[in-house]
Amino acid sequence: MTSRLAGYELRLPDGWTVVPSGLADPDAWAHEQASRLVAGQESAERPAGAMLADGLAAVVRAVGDAGVAGLETAVLVRRPELGRVDALLTVVAQRDLPPEVFAADLEELVRESDDDHLFAQAVEGTVPAGEVRGAHLMIGHLDPDVGDGVAHLEERVALGVFPDGTPDMLEVTAIASSVGSFTDMPQEIIDALAGLTVELEGTA
Repeated sequence: MTSRLAGYELRLPDGWTVVPSGLADPDAWAHEQASRLVAGQESAERPAGAMLADGLAAVVRAVGDAGVAGLETAVLVRRPELGRVDALLTVVAQRDLPPEVFAADLEELVRESDDDHLFAQAVEGTVPAGEVRGAHLMIGHLDPDVGDGVAHLEERVALGVFPDGTPDMLEVTAIASSVGSFTDMPQEIIDALAGLTVELEGTA
């Protein structure tokens, strides 16, 4: 009998906010969350809540445009008074994807990408939900608005969580809003996954 991944729950540390699935009005949700997070901490130049709402709404739209079924999303806002989103995290379940294949697919994606991967380092770890494997990436995106040959850097972590007893896994992607948002991004994301629990069900 093979066990299948029937569901999961991720309880994230303080600072993370889960984005509800299927939001009918992303702007309304973004403004509501921004007001809650800022809680009166306003900037003299521009209300922090307005800036944060713009950032949250942009995240919701980007995730929606990705069109990935079953994608769960959370955002990290460390200092709401600054009016910015520090990171985005997504989780999606994948069937029949063993660690070796996931790692090989990730290496191929890095190798064949049109983006300039300035840094790619393997990441391994263990959380209560299972083995963790993936990569820590630093990507240079050319920005024509800044100038020819000028790139902005993106720091991201792409991880797979592989629960024992099932061929299924959870694909986790975290993208920082800027380099320096994390002191040790791979470890901090793995630490955040300590709150991940999975539900398995047997199949004949």
